[in-house]
Amino acid sequence: MTGTWTLVKLVARRERLIAPVWILLLAVLAAGQFNRYATGIPDIGAFAREMSANKALTAFAGEVYASSVAAMAVWKNADAIYTVIGLIAILTVVRHTRGEEESGRAELAGSGVVGRSAPLTAALAVTSACVVLAGLVTASAMILAGAGAAGSVAFGAAIAAAGLVFAGIGALAAQVTQGARAAIGIAAAGLGAGYGLRFLADGSGLTALKWLSPQGWSHLVRPYGTDDVAVLLLSLALFAVTAALAHRLNARRDVGLGLIPERPGPASSVRLRGPLALAWRTQRGLLIGWTVGYAAAGLVLGALARSIPEVARQGAAVEEFFRRYTASPEATMTDAYLWLIVLGLGYVAALHPLLVLLRLRDEELSGRAGLLLSTPVGRTRWACSHLVLAVLGSVVVLAAAGLTLGLTAGEPGKALGGALVQAPAVWVLAGVGLLAFGLLPRAAAAISWAAFLFVNLFGEVLGPIVGIDYWVARFFVPFPNLPMIVSGGDFTVAPVLIMLAVTALLTVTGLAGLNRRALS
Repeated sequence: MTGTWTLVKLVARRERLIAPVWILLLAVLAAGQFNRYATGIPDIGAFAREMSANKALTAFAGEVYASSVAAMAVWKNADAIYTVIGLIAILTVVRHTRGEEESGRAELAGSGVVGRSAPLTAALAVTSACVVLAGLVTASAMILAGAGAAGSVAFGAAIAAAGLVFAGIGALAAQVTQGARAAIGIAAAGLGAGYGLRFLADGSGLTALKWLSPQGWSHLVRPYGTDDVAVLLLSLALFAVTAALAHRLNARRDVGLGLIPERPGPASSVRLRGPLALAWRTQRGLLIGWTVGYAAAGLVLGALARSIPEVARQGAAVEEFFRRYTASPEATMTDAYLWLIVLGLGYVAALHPLLVLLRLRDEELSGRAGLLLSTPVGRTRWACSHLVLAVLGSVVVLAAAGLTLGLTAGEPGKALGGALVQAPAVWVLAGVGLLAFGLLPRAAAAISWAAFLFVNLFGEVLGPIVGIDYWVARFFVPFPNLPMIVSGGDFTVAPVLIMLAVTALLTVTGLAGLNRRALS
């Protein structure tokens, strides 16, 4: 542990700008939603009954367990907050552990008076402090907004617990693989599995499944309801186990290597005849993992579609729900559910092309790009080889989910079409990623993750809280503009063409920037 405090100060210094932003963001999401419901919903009891009867929204947000303003505000945004803090904890821990080893900085620091466990301990300490601080700030914001103190403390504890769990999982994943991207992928798969189990539990009524999900444990606290904070002992136990196991594995491996060694492949191969073949060789594992995961998600989510009951179109909240997610008066609740599913899959699938294109930055920093570009391969051809996989790979991922979703839901054509229509919106994010890499390579990763979080939070969550109507937010987020062909709408080509034009503009600008700048 020698040198741990020095590294703690170093990690804290590197997080001094990023951490306050996401901590305040979570507090704004929570307290802003409370203020919105307190001032905008005159009959919170009727609203709670309407939402409780809407099984499609219950699956996405969780069960409605109390009818107070604070409880309904938590019902609306808690699941998003638990997921976001889990993702941020994973990214933070992996960046300061496996990311440091991958860049060579960990070996440089280790040549000084630094113990073997110090980097991992420092990363976990700072990340844990940040997620606990996020819980405290959110609880304080809720109390200042007028919510009850006991429920606010329970809510803050649930937030911190979710962050701690995935900080430990991220630390464990960082010991397994040799690359930061792979470590993030493994830990994010755990985050997705936890979300899936919680979604299945609330969507199917099998609430016992929540006990198998880290996010489910935070939901079981039921802030402003029963405030069962004792459930969070499971979260603390899992964090302790994963952190201890991560330290043990860290002591048993070489710096820069993972427990699962990389397979570089043969020294020569007739298959690697160009940059596209090379890009496929480096990206195929990511595409296969996403495709399998999306196919499995489609099977589970489609099976729930048959159990979604119809509700009467009565009450302002229900009417707004149908107005937002259906395009025909004849659309059923099942149609709305299927559209919500394919829309949600599209939002998450936007991360896939960003991860594919971030590989370009990894290749540049490692020097492999310079070696490749010393051959007759030009920069545009090199970048476009990864861009092709980002574009076509997202189609494959969405098609896999659409096929399995349609098969289990009994609507194969409708579900597949709804999944594929998400592709143009996903490609807009691919354009943003390439633009960031071409113009601001050092900030490419930060811009890519910020764009992904902005798109996922702004239209549905953050926009209404800061006073931007959902229909206005459509100018900033591409997905709500897609034709709702699953829920009664006709396919219209105009929004698709606009998204393709935006993607083309971003791509051309990014490639022009790449050709003009110096490689790192």
